[in-house]
Amino acid sequence: MQGMNIEEYLAAYGSRRIRCGKSGAEVWELEKKSGCSTSQCVLTQYRSTDCDIPEGGKYILKYVQRAKLPEPEVFGLYRNEAYFYRFFVQNCHGETLPCLPEVLEVQVSDDEILILMKKYQELSREGISEGLLRKIMGALALIHTQEIPAFLMREQMQPGYLAEDQIKRCLDGWRSVLAEHPDVFDGGLLTETAARINEIIGWHHEEEQVLSHGDFHWDNLLLGENGNIVICDWQGVNAGGASGDISFFLSRLGADGITIEPGRVVELYCHERFRLTGEMISKDDMIRHMSAANIITSFQFWHQYLHGSACERVRGIYEKLRME
Repeated sequence: MQGMNIEEYLAAYGSRRIRCGKSGAEVWELEKKSGCSTSQCVLTQYRSTDCDIPEGGKYILKYVQRAKLPEPEVFGLYRNEAYFYRFFVQNCHGETLPCLPEVLEVQVSDDEILILMKKYQELSREGISEGLLRKIMGALALIHTQEIPAFLMREQMQPGYLAEDQIKRCLDGWRSVLAEHPDVFDGGLLTETAARINEIIGWHHEEEQVLSHGDFHWDNLLLGENGNIVICDWQGVNAGGASGDISFFLSRLGADGITIEPGRVVELYCHERFRLTGEMISKDDMIRHMSAANIITSFQFWHQYLHGSACERVRGIYEKLRME
């Protein structure tokens, strides 16, 4: 892709800009215009196959320019997402895993990334049933049993220990959040967590490494035409523990006021892993690793999002610093 003219691409379709997010990605919804053949569409410049695009079909175009990103390192995350999609398109001979979006095109250069994929229906939070949770855990288990691409394995050789200055930043961040609620929280839990965080990271790193989404939450789940769960937004893809995806999923739901009993979700996940592979996963070990994942994520990141929050919301996250 050499200096791609994205305006030509958009002109070949009916397009509606969805967002230009804080991360810098530009996203459009596309629909093939009536009477527009692939020979007329800019798409043929980038596709490696002769497959036509169905008229009336709706697609999502994600376009990233390094120069427009607020933080240059974010480009690497989008590049990982593009490589991830390309890996599975190539390894599945053009087919798509049922839990992944159908990707029609992936282009990557040193300065630009383009991903074109099929558009899916958003998944409603209303009436979350055990059957729906089983489907979600089934989709996650399917991802966790796939081959880890080599480019991700190279990035995950050592535990992500925190340097002293990073620990201090996290401590200061949390203290500023707790200070907004005087005489409510015991700061001893925070001090103890800071002292043990690298020990917890080292132990948690011993968990079996799987292909992990890295940002597994409800807003990244879609509904396929056959009722299957489709997982999108793979910028955080990594080689990590299964517990990280599960604990983050539950943590984000909890922050939205939706509480689901973790033990039951883990049971569903373990059942799906067994169904796919015949592998027995220890529920107790998974819960302990989920607790460790919650501590690591909460200590490092959640203080950035809790300023101005109600006391109970802060309490719900702060308590996750406590090891089960």
